[in-house]
Amino acid sequence: MQAYAAAGIASCHESTTKEDALARMRLGMYAKMREGSAWHDVKETVRSITENNIDNRYAVLVTDDVHPHTLKELGHIDHVLRRAIKQGVNPITAIQMVTIYTAQCFQVDRHLGSISPGRCADIVFISDLVEVAVDKVMIDGKIAVEQGKMGIELPTFTYPEEARHSVHLKEKLKPEHFVIKAPEKATSVKAHVIEIIEAHVGTHHRVIEMEVVDGQPLSKESDDVAKVMVMERHGGPGTFGLGYVKGFGLKSGAVASTVAHDSHNLLIVGMNDEDMALAGNALAEAGGGMIAVKDGKILALLPLPIAGLMSDRPLEEVSANVAQLDQAWKELGCNLVSPFMTMALISLPVLPELRLTNKGLVDCLNFKMLNSVVE
Repeated sequence: MQAYAAAGIASCHESTTKEDALARMRLGMYAKMREGSAWHDVKETVRSITENNIDNRYAVLVTDDVHPHTLKELGHIDHVLRRAIKQGVNPITAIQMVTIYTAQCFQVDRHLGSISPGRCADIVFISDLVEVAVDKVMIDGKIAVEQGKMGIELPTFTYPEEARHSVHLKEKLKPEHFVIKAPEKATSVKAHVIEIIEAHVGTHHRVIEMEVVDGQPLSKESDDVAKVMVMERHGGPGTFGLGYVKGFGLKSGAVASTVAHDSHNLLIVGMNDEDMALAGNALAEAGGGMIAVKDGKILALLPLPIAGLMSDRPLEEVSANVAQLDQAWKELGCNLVSPFMTMALISLPVLPELRLTNKGLVDCLNFKMLNSVVE
């Protein structure tokens, strides 16, 4: 951590405990305490300031991976403020953590972050500090929102065509692409398995014994293990990695996403090779997004045509698509909170303990590549 701070890293949003956040602030880093659709870390991280008599100017509140329905039903920064206040943070301190401290963090406090001479007149009018009840919002001295209604026209933006065609698979996926072979003549093998943790960014590295059937490792239903593929989708060499993931509770079907941090390749999780191939191909044809399939049929599809990451449709429409996806996950057997968010981190090899990339399985603690089947 000392070396990390010395290298010039000024902030971090990966704190999950009060000790994590406190350690960062003590080194002069900004601890970004996050609350998202899947990551609920504010409850723990704000204890760094509520339980310690410290200068809190290096504590800021942020969102991370927020789904449309969360924005619609709970709010954005106002929701994070309410969470912090509920956990004992003084309302004035909490507001400082999303205004002046944030502006200082990004070195724009000469223009933003406070109501003072020479700054931009970006002002939120709040009638209840504890409930963060917003009456109106002013941007550059003009009323932008009042009583929940927009008072200004948002400028339109046309995305370049190349941004709408970002899924470039080297070849169409077939069920045989998903075959993981066991050593010849083996009747059982041990496999490296990524175990996800609900509402948490970390994973556990498990080793699970599997029976070999028709040359492939096959897990017991009680083990809750699915196959996972990460395939390069940016028009490059088309490399892909295969592995196993535990914890989603899937009983059938497959899911796929082009939101797969940080390289945003094509990420597919499933219980059979045929549905996995269908999910990947259908998502490629849609230009990216998120999809759930079962028994050869598409249950739900959220198109994200802008780079395979964003939608240009209205919030309400996208929120409805996300709700259909959540229902499809449940139909496949998964009851996790925001499972697509948790799934999106399977391919992020900067976080412990075990991850999968298009180049294969990565032991993120020991910085080495692994075969899915233990040698």
